[in-house]
Amino acid sequence: MPMPILHCRVVEPDALPSWRAFLLMLCLGVFAMSGAANAASRRVGDLPRVDGKPLEALAGLDTEYGVLATPDGARLRTIVTKPTGSSGRLPAMLFVQWLSCDTIELNPAARDGWQVMMRRLIMESNMLWFRTEKAGVGDSQGSACAKLDYETELAHHRAAFDALRQRPDVDPKRIVVYGASMGSNYAPLVAADQDVAGVVVWGGGAHTWFERMMRFERNALALRVGNDPQALVPEVNARARYFTRYLLNGEAPAVIANDSELGKVWARIVGTNADGTHYGRPAAFHQQAQRQNWTGAWARVRSPVLVLFGEYDWFENRDAAATIVEVVNGQRPGTASLQVFPGLDHHFTRFPTAAAAFADQGGTESAAPVVESVLAWLRRLGVSSPRS
Repeated sequence: MPMPILHCRVVEPDALPSWRAFLLMLCLGVFAMSGAANAASRRVGDLPRVDGKPLEALAGLDTEYGVLATPDGARLRTIVTKPTGSSGRLPAMLFVQWLSCDTIELNPAARDGWQVMMRRLIMESNMLWFRTEKAGVGDSQGSACAKLDYETELAHHRAAFDALRQRPDVDPKRIVVYGASMGSNYAPLVAADQDVAGVVVWGGGAHTWFERMMRFERNALALRVGNDPQALVPEVNARARYFTRYLLNGEAPAVIANDSELGKVWARIVGTNADGTHYGRPAAFHQQAQRQNWTGAWARVRSPVLVLFGEYDWFENRDAAATIVEVVNGQRPGTASLQVFPGLDHHFTRFPTAAAAFADQGGTESAAPVVESVLAWLRRLGVSSPRS
């Protein structure tokens, strides 16, 4: 039976009260006697902790809370985890997260699919993981996340990639980029023309943002309980006219609102708010996203690619995910593959039907199939090995 791991977390050792120092000494003494590895969490750099929460502490991992200074003046919280007792240059994972302003920190009490997926991959992959908090989220400083546009955030992800590659404990030839949700659109722009070991994405595709928005809104209309089939086409057409002006022509929602009929569509679009934000982000974010050539970027990714998609993911569509594979394999046959997971939605939750997934009714957390698939793929790439 393995020795249980005791966690000793030190944030600011020079400021420890005497009783905490005593407990720390006792903790270290126990480890010295037991010979067990001491997983540690620490903060490096001068970026302050703003909410007083304890640092992450995961069994068998050392955790480093650092800071990334970006060219535009933002100072972003980074969280690096790696196997306790590891040495030399390690294979590494750059995690590129979702669209929302939710934190990338792990909550030990959370049992939702996203948290389970991240926690298991970080703990079981035997790799160094590098996560970066968005500007204005958690400890990160800079623009408020609700005002953060796409191109600024893309520059931050690229800066994170450069910082990861320059770390002395990272093998720059064995970096994998993991794009999750909206991160799956950032991932090819970060990895294009770079010498990375692989790219894995979940819940995204290679179609344009206009195409994605149209498909998403049609899905929502068709799945909505009580939706009148006779009203479906007029609503889709209204959204097409709105998105043409909003995304293709770059008009602000406030300008389109002056159109007496079309202006009313904004309130009917999923995720829009009276303050002009869409999914909690400014209009500029979505307009800049529309200008990106994700398909072209995927053609410039030179590494193996794994595309993961949930059958009942109504946020995205299978065709857009399949397009990634088609583009990559068109350049380098056999290097990309698509795996579709039956019954899963965008949030690693299993549902009996697509309608139940849309209504978020009767779902159960089911991240395990995705986790096992990613771990197996990482092992085939030679960047991951089972923890001893």
